[in-house]
Amino acid sequence: MLRRSLTGKILVAVGVTVAVVIAIYTYFVIRVQSAWWHERTQAQNLIAASMIHEYLNGVMLSERHQEVQRFLLKMQKSDEISCGRIIKPDGSVVFSTETQEVGHAVMNMPGELFGEGRVVQGVRTENGQRLAVAMRPVANSESCRKCHAADQLYLGAIITERSMSPAEASIAGNRNLLIVYGIVIFVLVGVVLWLLIVRLVSQPVRSLLAQMRRVERGDLTARAEAQRPDEIGELARDFNAMVRSLQTAKHALDESHDKQMQQASKLASIGELASGIAHEIRNPLAGIGAAVEVLAENHNGPEGEIVHEIRRQITRLNSTLRELLDFARQREPEIAPCAVAQLVRPMLALVRPDAQKYHITIIEDLPADLPPISADDGQAQQALLNVLLNAIQAMPDGGTLTIRAAADDGNVRIRVSDTGAGISAENQQKIFSPFFTTKHRGTGLGLAITRTIMEKHGGAITMESNLGHGTTFTLQFAACAAQEVLAHV
Repeated sequence: MLRRSLTGKILVAVGVTVAVVIAIYTYFVIRVQSAWWHERTQAQNLIAASMIHEYLNGVMLSERHQEVQRFLLKMQKSDEISCGRIIKPDGSVVFSTETQEVGHAVMNMPGELFGEGRVVQGVRTENGQRLAVAMRPVANSESCRKCHAADQLYLGAIITERSMSPAEASIAGNRNLLIVYGIVIFVLVGVVLWLLIVRLVSQPVRSLLAQMRRVERGDLTARAEAQRPDEIGELARDFNAMVRSLQTAKHALDESHDKQMQQASKLASIGELASGIAHEIRNPLAGIGAAVEVLAENHNGPEGEIVHEIRRQITRLNSTLRELLDFARQREPEIAPCAVAQLVRPMLALVRPDAQKYHITIIEDLPADLPPISADDGQAQQALLNVLLNAIQAMPDGGTLTIRAAADDGNVRIRVSDTGAGISAENQQKIFSPFFTTKHRGTGLGLAITRTIMEKHGGAITMESNLGHGTTFTLQFAACAAQEVLAHV
């Protein structure tokens, strides 16, 4: 759960950081306090040694030697020291709180105590208890030479010991207190941080996610709260702007869809009407054509030219009716392997007379190694013928018609290019629409029929055109697989 929750991830990251910071702080505080308590114990021990030294000077000069032992015991009872000794340079004990040590050597003296005459401090352990030790040398002063030889630099040393247990108990208590404080701080920081994250991050993000899910379900009226001045508020404002853009785009798309549906309905009605009209006209037109043929046999001269013009117009009407019927009744293609050259060259032969009439040069580029295409040869030729006728009609003053074919990524593309005037950007959007034409004559169905044929073949027709630089139509067919070719052999 924590891995998936943003709140959990932030809490874990910050919690680990806070815990590490508290642990480091506690560690250094405990170290500082431990050093302070040790130094304090050593200082108290050294003060006790100094007090004994001052007392010792007084009682020795007044020859009240027996009072030294009582003074040591008194300091021990008042917890000033745990143990006190006055020793000679050879290490033998003169006075001690441990009376059984008197007259015996209990330790070896460090060289710096009498060699350099300076105070020595340290810590030793006895029976599991740590003791702070202070050793202070007793110099042979002028007042002491009444009883001691003048050649002695030091008469002995004062050794005091003080237990470290009180200091260690204080250190342990402080450590436990710091740990409790650390836990309390950690919990407080965690609670405050959790409240802040929930209030400032989690709740706004959940609210934004809820609005996103509404949009995902199609409700484009969803809006996020965007009054916050921070990054989440900026995210909410951007989200609202995106949803408004989607709403506008959907509205425009719905309007476009409605218009397309209306246009499709109109086209369906026009197709049905065209089909009915074509049937009604074809039979009388066939009779008129037969009568004109009879008239053509019996009339020459001026009357013959009139009859010839009537025959030409009847042929044109038949072509128009055929296009209307083809558009209204598109049959499903019968797919089979077709050689590109055998598909293209008969159509070039059909349009060559018109090309020669308008002084149009035809350039043919059909590689011999082109794979066959999967197509209905009749419909594919009809689609290609429509494009070729459209190209020739675009060059009434002559030009060049180029037809090229190439295979690429499992497809065969047949490109038909002309050097005509080109098509305007406005008309490029309408060029494949039924009944749209820029010519004085024509039904505007040729390219619409071509696009329908290509779509039923699973291919495509595209166009590239620039005003004054000609137009190129590309017919894309699927290349035929080798096993498909073998199946039709």
